[in-house]
Amino acid sequence: MGLPAPFPPDGPPHLLIVDDEAALRRTLSGLFRRMGYWTTEAACGEEALEHITQGTFDVVLLDLRMPGMDGTEVLEAAHPLAPATVFIILTAYGTLDSAIAAIRYGAFDYLLKPSPTGEIIRAVEAGLAERRRRLGEDPVALLERALADLRAASRQAAPPSTPRRFLQAPGLTVDTHRRLVVAEGRRVELTPTEFEILVYLMRHADRVVSPQELASHLRGCVMEKWEARTLLRSHIHRLRRKLGRDPSRPRWIHTIRGSGYMFSTGD
Repeated sequence: MGLPAPFPPDGPPHLLIVDDEAALRRTLSGLFRRMGYWTTEAACGEEALEHITQGTFDVVLLDLRMPGMDGTEVLEAAHPLAPATVFIILTAYGTLDSAIAAIRYGAFDYLLKPSPTGEIIRAVEAGLAERRRRLGEDPVALLERALADLRAASRQAAPPSTPRRFLQAPGLTVDTHRRLVVAEGRRVELTPTEFEILVYLMRHADRVVSPQELASHLRGCVMEKWEARTLLRSHIHRLRRKLGRDPSRPRWIHTIRGSGYMFSTGD
């Protein structure tokens, strides 16, 4: 495990770890202290906000589910106060929707609990790089962008990049950057072909996609209808099964007899 890049002359990065689980806080704090970071711990949202108003942090690891003030509320209050600080959300599969909402409020990224140590370190190092980029921006423009994030989130309007990264339907969330699929609170492991089928159908939700269109997207060539159906049949069957419902009574991916397939966003 490599050490982070040399720290700037004004001192090591300062990391705020916010989680109501004391053991996790201590573990993360010890990990980053051994790497040369300064760390501060907070057991709740109110304590975190107090630290943020009184000091300067480079990166904040912020749990979403906490008693009292939750992570999204902390982020909403803190983002305009510390627009250059990078917030990384800690969440479980069952609260991935909330993590996506937090990204709309200005969070930089999210980590799924439990995360491997290497993944946590990489996320924090990426956060530090983002912090350096933000510090190079004009302060007024940075604050205006933070406030714009909050206004957009309050209107439930995602930033332009969000629809390309996150695809959602009732009970189903896909992160196309991480190739992560969460169905009804559990992670679903898909093959590359199954993932591409799901993403394509979700991007064209509530309309019928012909077998030829879907096969052309997957293989980059034109096929006869019977060839396309033969190619797709087993992939669609396995995809439905992995998503957790009886393949003969699918929740999301429906066969439209004689026409093709449709991803339904209805619950």
